Amino acid sequence: MKLEAKDSRFLSQLCILTAVVTAASIALRELLTAWWPALVLFFLIVSIVMYFLSENQKRKDMRKFANFYMASTVVKMMLYLAIIFIYVLNFKEDGKRFAISFLIYYLIYSVFETFKLAKKEKNNVNGE
Repeated sequence: MKLEAKDSRFLSQLCILTAVVTAASIALRELLTAWWPALVLFFLIVSIVMYFLSENQKRKDMRKFANFYMASTVVKMMLYLAIIFIYVLNFKEDGKRFAISFLIYYLIYSVFETFKLAKKEKNNVNGE
């Protein structure tokens, strides 16, 4: 599979974001769960997988893309809540830090994905 320029651009920007998040996490590690490196890696992988699944869906049927995106967002949110819930039940002493760390990373990566999608759609509307 050959990467297009837009794919390479997305991946490089995602890697830069992850490097910044990692640096900030190292600086704030006393406030975060000990699992923060796994969470950063988790959100990096989920972002890559969702990007390529979304791109694949757009190539197949652009009309169904909105439904795919909304459904995948709901599934991700349910999965994320289940992960937090299970962790908090099993590790009560670290539950609060884990939940807060998880939600912070979720917000950071979700904002990034949303801005990338909005920018891409704006470019599509403008014919770029």
